Amino acid sequence: MTFKTTKLRDAITFALAVGLSGPGLAFAQDAAAQQTTPTAESQEATELDTIVVTGTRIKSQTLTASSPVTEINAEQFNLTGASKVEDLVNQYPQLDLNFDSFMNNGATGYATASLRGMGAERTLTLVNGRRLPAGTNETTDLSIIPAAAVKRVDVLTGGASAVYGADAVAGVVNFILDDEFEGMNVNFGWSAYQHDNDNKYMQNLQDEAGYPYETGNSGFDGVSKNVDVVVGTAFGAEDRGHAMGWLTWRENKALLQGQRDYASCALGHGFDEDGNVYEYCGGSATADPANFLVNGGFYRANGDGSFSPGINIYNYAPINYYQRPDERVTAGFSARYEVNEHFIPYVEFMMLDRESSVQIAESGTFGAALTLPCDTDYLGSLCADTGTTTDDVTVRLYKRNVEGGPRFTRQNTQTNRTVLGARGALAGTWTYDVSLGYGFNRTKFVGTNDFLFSRIFDAAQGCPAGSFEGCIPYDIWTDSITPEAAAAMSEDSWQIVGTTSKSFQAFATGELGFGLPSADGENIGLVVGTEWRENTYSRESDPNSLAGNFAGAGGAATDILESIDVKELFMEAAIPLVVDAGPLDRLGAELGYRYSDYSTSGGVSTYKVGLSAQFAEDYLFRASWNRAIRAPGLTDLYTPATLGLWAGSDPCAGPSPTATQAQCELTGVPASEYGSVPVSPAGQYNGFFGGNTALEPEEANTFTVGFAASPISNLNLAVDYYRIKVEDAILTLQPETILNACLTAGALCERIIRDPTNHYDLWVGNTTDPNPGRVLSQVANNGIFEREGIDLNASYAFDLGPGRLSAAFVGTHTLKDYNEPVPGLKEVSYDCAGIISESCRTPEWRHVFTTRYAFDRYSVGLRWRHIGEMDFEDELTGEPGDVGTDPYLGASGKMKAFNYLDLSGTVDFDFGTWTIGVNNVADKEPPLVGNNLTENANSLNGYDQGGRFVFTSFTIKLQ
Repeated sequence: MTFKTTKLRDAITFALAVGLSGPGLAFAQDAAAQQTTPTAESQEATELDTIVVTGTRIKSQTLTASSPVTEINAEQFNLTGASKVEDLVNQYPQLDLNFDSFMNNGATGYATASLRGMGAERTLTLVNGRRLPAGTNETTDLSIIPAAAVKRVDVLTGGASAVYGADAVAGVVNFILDDEFEGMNVNFGWSAYQHDNDNKYMQNLQDEAGYPYETGNSGFDGVSKNVDVVVGTAFGAEDRGHAMGWLTWRENKALLQGQRDYASCALGHGFDEDGNVYEYCGGSATADPANFLVNGGFYRANGDGSFSPGINIYNYAPINYYQRPDERVTAGFSARYEVNEHFIPYVEFMMLDRESSVQIAESGTFGAALTLPCDTDYLGSLCADTGTTTDDVTVRLYKRNVEGGPRFTRQNTQTNRTVLGARGALAGTWTYDVSLGYGFNRTKFVGTNDFLFSRIFDAAQGCPAGSFEGCIPYDIWTDSITPEAAAAMSEDSWQIVGTTSKSFQAFATGELGFGLPSADGENIGLVVGTEWRENTYSRESDPNSLAGNFAGAGGAATDILESIDVKELFMEAAIPLVVDAGPLDRLGAELGYRYSDYSTSGGVSTYKVGLSAQFAEDYLFRASWNRAIRAPGLTDLYTPATLGLWAGSDPCAGPSPTATQAQCELTGVPASEYGSVPVSPAGQYNGFFGGNTALEPEEANTFTVGFAASPISNLNLAVDYYRIKVEDAILTLQPETILNACLTAGALCERIIRDPTNHYDLWVGNTTDPNPGRVLSQVANNGIFEREGIDLNASYAFDLGPGRLSAAFVGTHTLKDYNEPVPGLKEVSYDCAGIISESCRTPEWRHVFTTRYAFDRYSVGLRWRHIGEMDFEDELTGEPGDVGTDPYLGASGKMKAFNYLDLSGTVDFDFGTWTIGVNNVADKEPPLVGNNLTENANSLNGYDQGGRFVFTSFTIKLQ
């Protein structure tokens, strides 16, 4: 194709040069792809192909968009061993460090994308510019996207609600599939972890606790295998049609925490009598042999009917999955056929079938309470030994079900997405696109080996008359328990969660036929359209789950069946303002507006204004402002409130509380109980969580301004500043925040309910108790967020010797990560930029640098991933913290920076390509932070968890 030689051509060529730069990345620019339509042939020139830009629906030959877009291309998936899209995408600094496969207890169960630390619910994930069905948490499940069929990924930062609707508060991640692919690719992949278990610090702590652990070389474990097939072909008369399809299979083996010495015990932080911090390998009070909580103190059975003060601690870590196993199949296709220029029908279909599982430590009695006469035979001398002077005694039972084995939850997910539509030419420059969409997600959870409270009560009392059928006495009092008795205590649980999404969308785009006199004949471009969406959410549970009868569930499940729909009108305009005015090649504006009418919260408007200016062909300035919204989801609105668990700490617990006596009195601790409130050994406390039907949409203002340049051939640079502010944020006010608000400002104290029966604790009670200690934490329009930072991008390529060297860099400096969870209450507001605390995980600086040298049939590459250091702050005081002597968060009060080096190489053959590589070459362990900060095992999520990662793949290419 021959382009016309015009300033317009030069503008778009520059946009493409900046946007499609680098060996595997395109940084901070708009032009993301080209889409061709048949036109009349000419010997001299043909019309320039329209450019499809993520962040707008205007298909324009004059548009250089005002919002920054980072591109990740298909090659990077192979070069990093990423057989799942999230394994690569979430390593980029604009996105959160979030890798779901290395989450176990409390895991979402699927991967998501989250921009700027604002949550997956504020990041809109698209495929080919259209929405995906929601997963069980009403956020997008990335598992359905086939890495083998991805052409590129566009990451648009800054709000885009005016273009795409709600959920695009932080931005958009758009996966573009290669629907122009022709031929056949078959890829075989294998990967595994390898680690040297030589962490002397953790091994010493486990020696002190008497816990076993792995040593030496782990060999290859956590193995993954994948087979991917992608086919594509043109068809029909004059190749008017095209179809592309894929089929992928991936199996991921489990990795246990016990297979890594740094994860095989629960790292805890304690305080000695002098208030000094020390670290230890801790665990749970639900132990083997059992613990008995009587009159606020723990006791252990001596085996002869007597009891002594003390507590057994159970190391629950080793049996937990570290990397969850899963097996998934994805399949899909896209096809289109040009009947004529006015009617081009198309179809897209995607499906996912995934089997995954969660394994956590054994169930137990978890504080089930019995009130019994003191003269009960099997109690022995319990009343006398515990100082009980009443006729009856209330005893809470803490026995771990080691006889029955771990709890296991199997998850089966089936997801599909279908889009049927047509596009084509109208009159003049105008085209249309009309589509119907349907998406479906269904996940069934089946749990095994969890105790029922009702059976605990019967069996622990020796199966009296009226006990459940099949009851076998559970002799917890002398620890004489058979596997058969343990098996009789448990029951299977099930829960089915489903989401559906329906949509209709129609829009037309074209030129108005006129423009400004200063625009040198360029016309104003316009999009007008309408959209309708309906989402439903359902959740159904077994009767025992509904009743909160499972001892290890933390709280009751609930049934939900609700729906929401929205009707929308939208428009966009691209306005050339000045063209060819001296050094100013062109100045253009973008405008956008969307009106959304939600069935739950009514009407709301969103807007965007953008500006872009190109100078001297090689320099581009851009700025944009967006008003974005996020309407409350169905779970936000309708989830019934119930008891649940949260991980953290109680500042008023322990013999040397971090809060003062006066502060603790505000939270409900009498002066006489100060220093006596028990600490949860597992770092888990009770909360009361649920939805709120009074929620309103949250609002956000986003602003970006940037500069891109290509000063010399093959060198591309870009700097972009962003600022996002969300008000009336829909969030669950975290229990730690409520505690701190009460301690520091005397606010929200009414949400803290302490249990006076056990020294005013917040964790001993459960769903069997009428009024357990807990913190009330229901969702509301609670807070204000502000995110501010700078993105830096660069790429350069040049010939060197017999080959070509290319390099690319993308980095983000976070200037502000401000959170005001209670508007106006500055005492509990905090800025997470560069901070790690119970509420913060935000390094100030992250980057990815990639360089590759290609020569003849070979290429070798190096990737450097950097996660910057963070200062540790005490949640209550905001002062620099000291959590002991561990190598990551010691007296310096800093989490050190982490650097990962990855190597890869490829060899091309006539029939395919072989790739081999090693990520985390130095076998770095993740940072160890302990139970009040941890997100996964003893570490933070997003750091390399399993050690050295070795991968290889071979792709057979048939044309």
